[in-house]
Amino acid sequence: NAEYMGLTTTTTTVTMNTFGTTTTFKLTYFDERGRAELIRLLLVAAECQWEDKRIKSEDEWNSLKPRVVGHQLPILEMPCGHKATLTQSMAICRFLACKLNLYSTNEWEIYLIERALEQMRDILRVLTQHIYEPKQLNKAEEIFAQKNGVQMVQTLMQFVKQDGIANNCFVLSKRVTVAELMFTHLCDTMRGIVPQTYAKMPELQVMYERVLKKSPKVENWIRTRPQTRI
Repeated sequence: NAEYMGLTTTTTTVTMNTFGTTTTFKLTYFDERGRAELIRLLLVAAECQWEDKRIKSEDEWNSLKPRVVGHQLPILEMPCGHKATLTQSMAICRFLACKLNLYSTNEWEIYLIERALEQMRDILRVLTQHIYEPKQLNKAEEIFAQKNGVQMVQTLMQFVKQDGIANNCFVLSKRVTVAELMFTHLCDTMRGIVPQTYAKMPELQVMYERVLKKSPKVENWIRTRPQTRI
């Protein structure tokens, strides 16, 4: 059901991670942001070397599918010396976040990160449940409101403000974590599916810009990545 636009390969230079300086990850997903974009953002933020393999046709996917564990994407192939292919998008994200210093070892910070991640996943489920149904997509703003999407976003931002760190970043004030990266993905998805709702919540854009200011590599990726609907 995805809109396929071709194969894109993106690489950056490793500067800080626990895999070494010559490691190359290979991420395979469809030509859309979807469930793989947070993985991409993590790899970009940590300045990892990686290949962004995008499935460009139904025929290509049908050929690859029997060889993919669980017959689902995304998959992340680990660098040489780490012979493993990772599956399940959020499990991959949490693994990378821990390995690439985009998580935390502090118990309270872990709670804040995980709470925000789960809140944003709930919002994204509501946002994307009808993306492949054109008739429903035309009613996206209405459906998002009916499914309490606006309230869910307001609750998310209320928690951020409640913890007294809204003026610095998103979850943690000193650095970008997987939660901040997920937030950029949420904002981009809202702009693509419910732009009117997003425009009525300017605090989202303010926070979005603060996060990108703290991570120029991510800002550059968002500006130059392949343009897709979702």
